[in-house]
Amino acid sequence: MSAQSSNPQDLAQQPLQPHAPSAYDLFMAAAAVVAIGVLIWAWTLGQNSEIHDLLMIFDWGFCLLFFIDFLHTLFTTDRKLRYLCTWGPFDLISSIPVMGPFRLARIGAIFRILRVIRSIRILTQVYSRDKAAAAVAILMIAGISTIVGVSVAVLNVERTAPGASIVTAEDAAWWGVVTVSTVGYGDLVPVTETGRVLTVLLMIVGIGLFATFAGAIANVFVRQVQRSTNVDSLEDRLVRIERLQHELQTHLTSLKRPDAED
Repeated sequence: MSAQSSNPQDLAQQPLQPHAPSAYDLFMAAAAVVAIGVLIWAWTLGQNSEIHDLLMIFDWGFCLLFFIDFLHTLFTTDRKLRYLCTWGPFDLISSIPVMGPFRLARIGAIFRILRVIRSIRILTQVYSRDKAAAAVAILMIAGISTIVGVSVAVLNVERTAPGASIVTAEDAAWWGVVTVSTVGYGDLVPVTETGRVLTVLLMIVGIGLFATFAGAIANVFVRQVQRSTNVDSLEDRLVRIERLQHELQTHLTSLKRPDAED
């Protein structure tokens, strides 16, 4: 019978369906997976190498991204207190950069493992529900990894080349940002053939990644607009119900008056 599906006991036993991850959630999950890989890679290198310094610059970028995500979640969630008592502190601590002289700050790297576990769970749910979204998530991970890997490769190739302008970690980081955004100031350019091929690859990846990131931001605003629209429509329905209730009471009162006079 169809009435059985509306039984409260049956509905209570059904598992709660989590909301489908958005493009923003996929981007943050991909960034968390790549960030832990960058951190592990940096720990395997000497702290005095330029490649290690470049990876630490990327680590600062990921930490800034995680801190922005913490603020975004805090201000957009409907259950702020619950978030601050559950995942909030872990997200905040995981946004602390791994600064060399401040060893206590490295505790934040431990909490990133929890972020990675949560990100892997999100990616697993996406893979089981939506193969197209899973493909987008994989492309995000590949795109962010390509940015880091190409920047490191260009620094490794260019720093020993005669007449090279990309010789330090700061140079490689600046070149990577300028190239991936397809701005191309031209102040830092590769002089080797390998470096130029890698530049073309980074440009292609940058176009796709920035388009995905722009879509994620647009999705956040669309969700906010839809949420406010739903609230407005609910208020309109309540006003309409109150109006109908008032009209019904007036009509019932008018029907009782002749009976009372008789």
